[in-house]
Amino acid sequence: MKGTQARLSLGLVLAMAVGLLVGVSPAVRAEERNTDSPCSNATLNGSYGFYRTGSTPAGPLAAIGLLSFDGKGNSTVIQNISRNGEFEFDVTFPGLYEVAADCTGKGFTPEGVEFVRLVVVDNGKGFYIFSESHGNAIYGVGTKIHTDQ
Repeated sequence: MKGTQARLSLGLVLAMAVGLLVGVSPAVRAEERNTDSPCSNATLNGSYGFYRTGSTPAGPLAAIGLLSFDGKGNSTVIQNISRNGEFEFDVTFPGLYEVAADCTGKGFTPEGVEFVRLVVVDNGKGFYIFSESHGNAIYGVGTKIHTDQ
């Protein structure tokens, strides 16, 4: 009986130790990745497919499109938009962006007016955006089209 209890106690201690190691190791690895390869404007480079959705003062919004980043802070978008059921196709405009070392960023109009906040994910393979336009509750997701580039 004592041998069985000792084996159970040892097994419980080992299981707890493994659980702690498994629970801690992803945080350590994420922290190591963050310090080894911080983000910058160059992290967003290439073409991304994206969608945006939410509400505007004019009604619901849905959009899909292509967003191209040059890795130097310049971007171009072409998108198809539905605002409250009214469609606009192939809407194109240039923009500017900044990405901080912690992978957060901002998007600007060509005149330098901030209009969106973003988070770069998976080493630049994707991003999340949130509109800052007054009255909007718009969010979006972008995914790199060719991840081998």
